Amino acid sequence: MPSLDASSCALLLSSQNAIPTTPFWDAPFVSSAWTVDGHSPTTSSSQAEDREVEHLFPSESPVVDVQENSTLPFFDNTQTRPCKQLLESSPRELSHLPTSLSEYFFREVITLYCAWDSKTNVMRNIVETMWQSSGALYHTIQSMAAACLSEDFPHLLPVARREHGNALKLIRDRPSALPLSTSMTTTHKRAMLLSSTLLGHTSSWLSPQNLATDMFRASCSMLKDVSAETRGSDADASLSFFSDTMDYWAMLLAYLTDSTQLGDYHHTTSIGPADPSKSIEPHPYSGISHATVRLLTDTGILIFQYRKHMAAVKFLTETDLDVFRAALRSARQLERAFLAHRPPDLSRVTDPGDPKTPLRHLELIDEAYRCTGLLQLYRVFPDLLNERYAPWDRERLLRPVPMSAAAGVGVDSNKVPSARERRTWLTKLAMYILGILRDIPFESRTRSAQPFIMVAISSELRREPQHLRQPDAGYGDSGADVLDIGPASIEVARARKFVRSRLAAYTHILPLRKSRVISELIDHTWAALDVGEEDVYWLDIAREKNLGTMMG
Repeated sequence: MPSLDASSCALLLSSQNAIPTTPFWDAPFVSSAWTVDGHSPTTSSSQAEDREVEHLFPSESPVVDVQENSTLPFFDNTQTRPCKQLLESSPRELSHLPTSLSEYFFREVITLYCAWDSKTNVMRNIVETMWQSSGALYHTIQSMAAACLSEDFPHLLPVARREHGNALKLIRDRPSALPLSTSMTTTHKRAMLLSSTLLGHTSSWLSPQNLATDMFRASCSMLKDVSAETRGSDADASLSFFSDTMDYWAMLLAYLTDSTQLGDYHHTTSIGPADPSKSIEPHPYSGISHATVRLLTDTGILIFQYRKHMAAVKFLTETDLDVFRAALRSARQLERAFLAHRPPDLSRVTDPGDPKTPLRHLELIDEAYRCTGLLQLYRVFPDLLNERYAPWDRERLLRPVPMSAAAGVGVDSNKVPSARERRTWLTKLAMYILGILRDIPFESRTRSAQPFIMVAISSELRREPQHLRQPDAGYGDSGADVLDIGPASIEVARARKFVRSRLAAYTHILPLRKSRVISELIDHTWAALDVGEEDVYWLDIAREKNLGTMMG
């Protein structure tokens, strides 16, 4: 973890009763419908929380004047104390809380939020440069830090909500003190855009089911404006960062919400082979998985729309058949894209220099993403698996045997697998993906990317129903067979235990309520499998149980 200069982490606490301001943004992007935890930032609920916090901790959130291009004097950290010591102080001593939260954000939150971290982390660099002059960014990092600490310090949850609301208001409202002709610099627009994406990603930290799709659409609009100003600059690392950020965010949303909620989002597709002379910069969230993230997004959009349509079908019509045929064609194209994908050559990838996340970890996550995408397609569109079916062979997972060569390798090209054979094959694929995650040490910062993968494979970890019954007199001689558990069921039990233990450990590292929602979704999925339900799919359960949350 990089050491931070105290002057870059500290906040000068103003003694004047000033109002945080940010530079004027040319046009309002965000509708007044933005909410925090289902409430407007100025609802009676949030106001009551504010009054309660101000009564208990009257000086914990002093009003700070954060002006454009402001310069803060050097902060002497010789008088500071560790964050937890400050937080455990009496309310009278909590005047340093904003400083403590800022320090905690730079020291802990960024490293939990990103798949890797070092001095080359664009997200860290933008925050370090702009947080003292951008009110929206300042309140955003205060909110994120308070939310992360709220499990151990419950009184910080209202603080996190209030800071979240303050940041939203600064993004939404045009500061009345500035003339209409005033425009923001590109640097400040990027700070505002980063704040918007962080607020959207972390809305689920405060309310797990809040997917903040309105903020996603607003961020897309902001990115378009920033892109228009920097068009023609192929060396703009921050612009690439924001574009890939939106792709990663879209991937997490695509499986949980209607595509109309994504607005006019569309990702850019590279045409032709990549320039071999150009190095690849890992993204702080998606690593080196730029291409697979976009394929996963397209897969999620297709599957969500298809499952939503078919769930409403009572009697099949020609229109429904047309929907099925179109979806199957799209799924086949995505399958081919996943199979044709080649991971980046690590010799061309810039090593970010994070000892906890070497490039090999990012390569493994890319492979896990790729296989997870294939698993989703084969689960929802079994015809695709039928077309390539052969008994499980991990060596041929990404190189299916062509029908013309099937006979030469002892594969019956005319065989149509049974439903049981398909389930077994998908379970093997899920176990293979978990094997990839096992190869990544627990300490790796890629843990932020792993919950999505674990949830997406959870509905394939099926145990045989006969192994879940208790033998009794009613089974007669079959009681011995019930106790005869096969190796496959034992492996599935071990796989479930691995998922549970790793998610539980991550919950202790990042103690957010949404982590419990993720575990609850997996538990509901396995409960449905264990009572013998057929065709259990995690996405359907997330919709039915309202357990959709940001899993990255």
